[in-house]
Amino acid sequence: MLVLTQKEGEILQIGENVRIHIKRVKGNWVRLCIDAPREIEILRIPVDKSSEEQESAAAASLP
Repeated sequence: MLVLTQKEGEILQIGENVRIHIKRVKGNWVRLCIDAPREIEILRIPVDKSSEEQESAAAASLP
């Protein structure tokens, strides 16, 4: 997993044809705009507490 810190107005480029625009950061909310071809499926997956705890524990064990 790659973790990045971005500011409003910045753009992330993934491959040749996917761009993620950081439109707004307000408190715990981030507004993203994703520019990708229609044939690329984009899913929104909710994060449950157990997944968050597992990720935190894994990150803490990294050197």
